[in-house]
Amino acid sequence: MSEATLAVDDYHLIAPITLPGDGRAPGDVKVLSDSDEYDAYFRIEHQSDISPDTWMKTVLSVAEQVSDDLPATSLEESEQAQILDGLTIILQHTLRQLAT
Repeated sequence: MSEATLAVDDYHLIAPITLPGDGRAPGDVKVLSDSDEYDAYFRIEHQSDISPDTWMKTVLSVAEQVSDDLPATSLEESEQAQILDGLTIILQHTLRQLAT
């Protein structure tokens, strides 16, 4: 998805990230949502031939940015903990996929 085709004008505040073509982490992952609006809002670009290296860099980049931003949010500690739990799950999943 190019910047010209994004459905949302984000004023370049969020850098796009790259995900596999189906928008899912590689491997067997429980499907929780499937929304074009979500992709446009969070500037998610889909790529069917994403390399393991690109996937790893994307996961690490997002995890770092989210964890760096958490202290400045208005989220309760329990909500921040849930987000960190989610980051832990995707980081562990990514490591398992790369280790096989």
